[in-house]
Amino acid sequence: MTHSATRLINLLLLTALIAVPFTANAGLNEGLAAYDRAEYATVLKELTPLAEKGNAKAQYRLGKMFNLGQGMPPDKKEAAKWFHMAAQQGLAEAQGALGYLCLVGEGVSQNSDLALEWTRKAAEQGDATAQFNLSVMHGEQFGIRKNPAESLKWLRKAADQRHVEAMNTLGSLYEKGKAGVKRNPVLAYMLFDVAAEKGDAAAAAKRKALEKNISASDIRAGKELARQWRPGTSLAKVPGGGTSF
Repeated sequence: MTHSATRLINLLLLTALIAVPFTANAGLNEGLAAYDRAEYATVLKELTPLAEKGNAKAQYRLGKMFNLGQGMPPDKKEAAKWFHMAAQQGLAEAQGALGYLCLVGEGVSQNSDLALEWTRKAAEQGDATAQFNLSVMHGEQFGIRKNPAESLKWLRKAADQRHVEAMNTLGSLYEKGKAGVKRNPVLAYMLFDVAAEKGDAAAAAKRKALEKNISASDIRAGKELARQWRPGTSLAKVPGGGTSF
């Protein structure tokens, strides 16, 4: 074989190695874009082959579609199968989703220990929904030993990420001074205000109700804290946010 022929073969091999991941990424991106457009037939066409080859993001998205019945009848067992595959690869969203199914016993046998294990894995990776769910698990009776301190810790982490339900829950604790949280209506108002500005109707209702029971100066202070609380900034760095527990 001539030197030029060897160079040509090596170039072709290199091109093939580069093209494979590029094609896979193109299929993934197209599938995810189709999901955002609710074009579920296209999603299945693009993502199913990738999921079968082990792509965690494709597996998670298929699991979500089966779980929610998007473009197909809901199938919790199929959803759990795809979530589990992606969760085993460390995808936080899939770990959190699988944890929830284990908690409520949908698609899998109810197992509070596994629910806690998978949800914690996702929460420790920074998944806000998993952090909120972990807070609920430690705060309610789900066959899991209640741990108020642990519940509050994960609630704060989720709220730090502007998770709406977490902000509403934490705001209610500040409003009433419950679960080891010192009453602080200004911080409560701030949390309700931020959540309401994200479009949450429940937070807007909580904010309106609180306005009837606090002073105008407290409302102004709450709005100012909401303005100061920048995305990515821990609530602990907000005046009063780190000293009320």
